[in-house]
Amino acid sequence: MTLKQTLTALCLAAGLLGAAQAETVLRYSDHEPYGNMRTRFINDVFFKNIESESQGRIKIEPHWGGSIAKAHDELQATADHKTDLIVAVPEYSLQQLPLHQLFKGFMTGPSGDAQVQTLRRIYADIPELTAEYQKNGVTPLLIATGYPVAFFSVKPLQSLDDIKGQTWRTASFWHREFLKNAGATPTNSRWGEETYAKLKNGEIHGLMVNIDSAIDIKAYEHAPYARVSRDFWLGHIYSVVISNPKWASLNEEDKAAITRAADKSYAELGKIMDENYAQILKTAQEKGVTLRELSATEVAAWAKASDYRAVLDGWAEEQEKNGTAGVKAVLEKLKGYLLP
Repeated sequence: MTLKQTLTALCLAAGLLGAAQAETVLRYSDHEPYGNMRTRFINDVFFKNIESESQGRIKIEPHWGGSIAKAHDELQATADHKTDLIVAVPEYSLQQLPLHQLFKGFMTGPSGDAQVQTLRRIYADIPELTAEYQKNGVTPLLIATGYPVAFFSVKPLQSLDDIKGQTWRTASFWHREFLKNAGATPTNSRWGEETYAKLKNGEIHGLMVNIDSAIDIKAYEHAPYARVSRDFWLGHIYSVVISNPKWASLNEEDKAAITRAADKSYAELGKIMDENYAQILKTAQEKGVTLRELSATEVAAWAKASDYRAVLDGWAEEQEKNGTAGVKAVLEKLKGYLLP
């Protein structure tokens, strides 16, 4: 056996021993592979804090890359007792989590630690959000969101007004409405060869996408000009949640340990997000992206052009008509935190 194989075996044995010594082992499922900021934060900060605060009584057994459940199936995986903890992404659960769709309907919002603290106050003051998770069999333990949306274009944009008459790709139903209001033609072409080809032949002029995903998918190879701002708000909520039966089975001491672990993790999250955002911009420039930060005036102009407030109001009205109660009331509460 080589030295590397020996060390790997020892690390595996240590992990199994730790799990064996723990009183409670909680299985975690994540649709993304381990390695980006979010997955590293969950594993290296939150899960380690849980183990520390519980003095080793609780051990998390993570499974990455959809090995237990794919993105759209994670809520069902807890119901089927395949896993205890998941990352619940509302955008993948439109029917189950309609109230949470509202987050992504806001175009601007806080970043860094201000974003972390705003989300904590929102969940503390709007119980309907936690109740919506619990109705679907899970209880939220840690709430976070992603990085700002950015505009990656095939050719330089003097301003975002230049997208008028152009075709832009986005995966979000909210952003399709924003693009339409700003005078662009939105499209949701399949990511990969279809979109690459359309960018190359001029059928698509740009991508409206969160900046970290743009780098991950190498959008710069096809659309190398970026317009970005920390003031843009993605609203793509990532919640670490635990199944209701598993949460109920924990004793009060262990529940308190997990709550303390979340508090400690929140205290670190804002700084980590700021550092990683700066690194994302640096990486983009190293990859050859011509990048420009938009001014506050330009951000405000885009927010006005997108008419996102009217889009939010219209969507909430439609949901109520279709029988989803409470959407307008929750929206009004969210406005108090997320409107400038």
